Amino acid sequence: MSKREKRHPLQHDADAMPSIALTHGQTVWLMGEMGLRQGVSASTFNYYIKSLRKLGIPFEKGKGQSDGHRHVTYDFEELMELTLALLLRVYGWLPDDVAAGLRNFRDDLRPIYRLAYQDSLKRIYPPAFLSVPKGERNAIEGLFLDLNIRYAAGHMIDFGPPRTISPVEAMSAYARSQSPARAYLPLNVTAVAEMIVGNSRAVPSIRRGRGARQETPA
Repeated sequence: MSKREKRHPLQHDADAMPSIALTHGQTVWLMGEMGLRQGVSASTFNYYIKSLRKLGIPFEKGKGQSDGHRHVTYDFEELMELTLALLLRVYGWLPDDVAAGLRNFRDDLRPIYRLAYQDSLKRIYPPAFLSVPKGERNAIEGLFLDLNIRYAAGHMIDFGPPRTISPVEAMSAYARSQSPARAYLPLNVTAVAEMIVGNSRAVPSIRRGRGARQETPA
């Protein structure tokens, strides 16, 4: 068995993903419900998500950029990429190098997003356990994503290749996180997938077009 097969025991199910198709307005609402607005106004957040399209996030080239695709919809993979971009903001903005990394490794990342969804249904890796005072043990579960992002002197020196790691490996990475070049620690992408799928079930119906009343979080 190859190294890749060992890392992805559910590789045969990796193409499965939830059926989600959200409008831009619904996506703005969803991202707000997930706590990604970070205190900015709804209109500012809406503009920022639109501006990410100019950076190619989260759509393939051309989608959402022509008259024929003016009313785009976001599927599960695109919502995962958008969420990841919003989580990787620095001082409220996504660094150009990080945006380029997300685009360049899109083909590697999307199978990982699908694996994260599969992990939410059936755990890929056994949990890690963190012992706390009084003998209590907390289970840490999920598929973790390591983007291998590193900075030096304020500049990104490395992005990728992305890889999935187990809860045990993630805990080890957090324990060794003192390096100043280690800018981003592994992310629990299973938790992200669960939040997207769970919150998408409660997305309101939001009208499109000018003059439409947008239902956005307070």
